[in-house]
Amino acid sequence: MSDSEPAPQDHATAPGANGSGMDALDRKLAGEAYKKVLDGQQLSSRERAVLKRFEKQKEERLRWQYYGSIPQKHWRAMSGRQTKVLNEQAARYGIPFGGPQIHLPAVVRALHDFLADNAVKLARDDDEWMQGTGSPALERYREERALLARLDRLEREGRLVPRDEVRRALGRVAAIVRGAGDTLQRQCGAAALEVLLEALDDAQREIERSFAEDTDDGFGGESGAGEPPDAI
Repeated sequence: MSDSEPAPQDHATAPGANGSGMDALDRKLAGEAYKKVLDGQQLSSRERAVLKRFEKQKEERLRWQYYGSIPQKHWRAMSGRQTKVLNEQAARYGIPFGGPQIHLPAVVRALHDFLADNAVKLARDDDEWMQGTGSPALERYREERALLARLDRLEREGRLVPRDEVRRALGRVAAIVRGAGDTLQRQCGAAALEVLLEALDDAQREIERSFAEDTDDGFGGESGAGEPPDAI
């Protein structure tokens, strides 16, 4: 670890590590409650509350203890990287996840220090097409990239639904309506059913027209760069 990296935090001084949140009386009550549980006796409401608080603080203390000594095999499994790669990355970027055990608080601190120290460099767009000014084609390229970024964001937010999913959903709705048409025919006659079926056919043609695949390449045609269609 380099001199600039923070010293690993002792888990004994980590938040919630020393159990000081409980006074002597509570600790005594917790011990008595454990004994009553082992003897099969009922606990009072206060004993249950104290025991619950004791277990929560114990869990917090152990969590910080485990944060301080993560076996490298667990880190390899989480990162999907081999030991050689981890050691090389640790040496290159100064983030202490090399070695047989990993101290997670030190890794987190070093990672955020690295991001802060390299904020300008990481924020720079390395795409040469995005640098400077250029031709109308270059501007369309930039607009297309912005459009793709927005579509990606809408999809991640759950506001953009794939066309195939919409088609399948509308197909299920149409099947329900057609089923209702059988009942309509029995109660109101064939003429009423015919009206419903004609309306469904018109609706299906409109759906196919609205969701027809767009074959334009996105540069200069009708579907060129610009605002994406409203999310469904």
